[in-house]
Amino acid sequence: MEQHPFSTAETLSHAAIYFLLFLAGDLSSSLIFDGLFSVITFQSWEWYVILRMTGCLLVTWGFFRLYTEKRLHLKMEDFGITFRIPVWSAVLSLLLPAFAAAAFWTVGTAEANAFSPGELLLTTATSAAMALKAGILEEMLFRGFIMRLLERRWNRSAAILVPSLLFSLAHIPSMEVFTAGGLALLAVSGTLVGVMFSLAACRGNSIGGSALMHAVWNFVMATNILHITTAEGAYGSPLFQITLPLDNILLTGAGFGAEASLIAIAGYALVCLVLLFPKGRTALFRPASE
Repeated sequence: MEQHPFSTAETLSHAAIYFLLFLAGDLSSSLIFDGLFSVITFQSWEWYVILRMTGCLLVTWGFFRLYTEKRLHLKMEDFGITFRIPVWSAVLSLLLPAFAAAAFWTVGTAEANAFSPGELLLTTATSAAMALKAGILEEMLFRGFIMRLLERRWNRSAAILVPSLLFSLAHIPSMEVFTAGGLALLAVSGTLVGVMFSLAACRGNSIGGSALMHAVWNFVMATNILHITTAEGAYGSPLFQITLPLDNILLTGAGFGAEASLIAIAGYALVCLVLLFPKGRTALFRPASE
């Protein structure tokens, strides 16, 4: 993007437009599939979720691409929108949710729910569709367009911190209950996980690694694969559930859930430290071209 400098006003306006396109994609797909399912009935609600998530991904991708190519006369690759997936990102994608699940298991009680093969397949497919939609589109927006625009205008530190803070603020509407403690935990956890994804995108020079990490984390921690809740607040019917004995906000994450807990925050911090480790000092990290 060196040959396409933007002024401060242009940088901020383009970032705002990409955010609006992100919202427009979700709204458009909702209208399309709500209309479709008003005349077509499926036996299972999971099909609605799968089709809506897939539709939202494609529609929003199209909006992003049109604006990038027709308005800015740039390519998606200029914003790091490629899907090179370094080996280290695949390793960290598995280790982070494994660490969180194991840590919660040590303080809670784990159990698996019984599902028929068909139910198991649909639950897994639905969870995967939800995780991929969020992981890819949110990384395109925050670690692709917004981060690259800010980095080009200012510097990498601002490009990492500002979108990470915005990322945490964007998740406030997802809170079930609003409390001062819950908001504080979300601000810390949301910003830190945003920094983690940003570091992954910078290290790989692509959103591929961060999108994979984001999608796998959401698949395990934010869908019907694993629920982490208190004995008094069990909900839904996931494949696996960890029931916590204490209703402490540091453990439960308050109104946002386990992703904002102290255990999750510790996981994000550890991954950030790993990502900050100099290249060439360990076999885990190799140049993105490898």
